[in-house]
Amino acid sequence: MENIADNVHIGELIAVSKVFLLNPYQMVTLLENGEMEVFENKEAFFEKYGNKETYDELSDWCELNNGKIFTKTK
Repeated sequence: MENIADNVHIGELIAVSKVFLLNPYQMVTLLENGEMEVFENKEAFFEKYGNKETYDELSDWCELNNGKIFTKTK
């Protein structure tokens, strides 16, 4: 299993948890189960999902001011 702390700072986790209306524990669980992803930048996100107006395969997504993108699948 991937160590989440290598990719996500606790401050990022707390900020994004407020957007997704989840607590940090729920966010970590979703990340561990692959139901949430973290992309280091837009290019990595676009490589997987493409650059389009809507993303039907995602229930929500959030871009932080440092460029990281968090996605939550349906």
